[in-house]
Amino acid sequence: MSFRVLTYSAVTAILSAAIASAQAVSFTTTTYSNNNLWSNNGLDNAHIHADLNGDGREDFISENDGSFKSGCTGSFAITFSTGDGQYAAPVCYTIPEGNALYFATGDFDDDGTMDLAVTNDQGEAYIYTNDGKGNLSFALTLNLQAEAGGIVAADVNHDGHLDLVYSLPSTGTSQQVAILFGTGSPTVWNPAASNVKYTSTEPAGNLFIGDFDGDGNGDILVLGVSDVVDTVLYGNSKGSFTSSALAFSAHTAYTPADPNSNGTMALIGMLPQASGSFSKVLDLEEGHSDRQFTSDQITLKSCAIAAPVLTADFDGDGKKDILVAEDSDCKGDGPYTLNYLKNTSSGTGAPTFAAEQVIYSTTDDIFDYSVLRASHSTKPDITVWQSGLVEGNEIVDPEQLVLVNSTSGSFPSCTPSNYEGVGFNVCSPTDMTGNSSPVTLTFGGNAQTQLRDMEIWVDGTKVAESLKNNYSRYGSVTTSVPLSNGTHTAYVYTVGWDYMLVVYQLNFIVGSDSCAWPDYNSLFVCSPVEDSTVSSPLLAYAQAPPGNNIVRMEVWVDSTKAYSTFGTNVLKANITATPGWHLFTYYEVFTGGDMISVSSWAAVQ
Repeated sequence: MSFRVLTYSAVTAILSAAIASAQAVSFTTTTYSNNNLWSNNGLDNAHIHADLNGDGREDFISENDGSFKSGCTGSFAITFSTGDGQYAAPVCYTIPEGNALYFATGDFDDDGTMDLAVTNDQGEAYIYTNDGKGNLSFALTLNLQAEAGGIVAADVNHDGHLDLVYSLPSTGTSQQVAILFGTGSPTVWNPAASNVKYTSTEPAGNLFIGDFDGDGNGDILVLGVSDVVDTVLYGNSKGSFTSSALAFSAHTAYTPADPNSNGTMALIGMLPQASGSFSKVLDLEEGHSDRQFTSDQITLKSCAIAAPVLTADFDGDGKKDILVAEDSDCKGDGPYTLNYLKNTSSGTGAPTFAAEQVIYSTTDDIFDYSVLRASHSTKPDITVWQSGLVEGNEIVDPEQLVLVNSTSGSFPSCTPSNYEGVGFNVCSPTDMTGNSSPVTLTFGGNAQTQLRDMEIWVDGTKVAESLKNNYSRYGSVTTSVPLSNGTHTAYVYTVGWDYMLVVYQLNFIVGSDSCAWPDYNSLFVCSPVEDSTVSSPLLAYAQAPPGNNIVRMEVWVDSTKAYSTFGTNVLKANITATPGWHLFTYYEVFTGGDMISVSSWAAVQ
């Protein structure tokens, strides 16, 4: 596919929060019992989701706990999507030694598919590569110095390759985070010269990537093993970090968020209460360029459960809403509700949020929940883990819910790619020729890490940036640009919070239907555009330099010839193709039997 990885820098903005009125959202729910979609290790790095099988929907990765009755044996489980909100039985893997604990995903070998790192309780990590269909192959054992308390993949030195950052808990007050720098080869990792150390009485645990000071460098949020905020490690884009002392470090269940879509990370969690972990007050800590945080509070009807507070645009109005689980009696007896707080901001001043709307209610304990892409849409979906029975520290016979967003809102029309783990979907233009000014450019993107934004640049100028239409690893961006007649080049970027870029290049022509690009002296494809989504019948259009020795031109769809033309340097025809992801290959055949070919992938809807 037509993309590559780069690094990037960004600008800052500001945020705050308050409360206001409601708008309904809706979800369709599927319940999975005794299926290993989660983990008894209830920390965020211990159960993650990513599109491993390249179907445009996220799969679940977790340790394989016996009490979950997953139906397979092994150390960790991959539970693949099979349809919108639908999941198959788990596929289990056995690691070489010990028990699987924490997971990180990313494209470690730069082939466009999501690979996997798995830590164990013996101070090791195992690297698995992915064939693009979700089949994992063991590649390497890494020595981590000690049992990791959490792990995350991010490009912290801005070289275009994902690195592994992991925490090493200590029993004393000196905590540390270690780094292995990626090289683009899954079997070659370079350790940092020294670990990043900071002072805390709370052992280091889960890690998150973000940019909390808006300087364009990826930072690391470190949570303690009891889920309190330990520190923010501020990055310098060279793989070094500076730790911070946080005034709110005793607060619980914080997660990174960007509620006002300004491109600078905030933290959202619960204010501590004297009576225990139940709180009626959400705390929003806004990051600033001076590496200080300012607070805003949001009062709830009931008490938030000590689980993550999440944000995403659930109603399609272009503003990030809040998702929080609450306990009705504030004593832990239930019933429990998963609630949505609509962002009602006017666009100026502090963002405001409506009172809670109940999305889901249960008498079972809600242990955790997450925002993910579980369907072929641009709408953020939700998964919820719950259980009616806890024996000691073991969650027995858990249930997992997958809530597919069915809200009617103004969600982006261009979905991220439904056919690959990392890459782009081009919704317009799908034909490089025949464009007229203004040109509508519309793209969806699948990133490697948590997505910050998407951008479009045309002829060296940024023409669009979307900080709103993103969640998990997915986003969309669209714009209409007045352009002169002639040739133009667009670059489209997905930008993660570590500021790793994945970039797509699109050449197109305005004011002419001729499939001729001035920089090419060989076979050139104008339609369908690489990674585009088109309808059948579709235009197959390619052109080569004129010559007297051209015998014929052909277009093949996958392994079947679809059309031929003779004695001309232009192939232009409407052809039919079945729905799905297809390889379009164009051939130019010369006298004597020599030929050249060029291919492009496109999705037929």
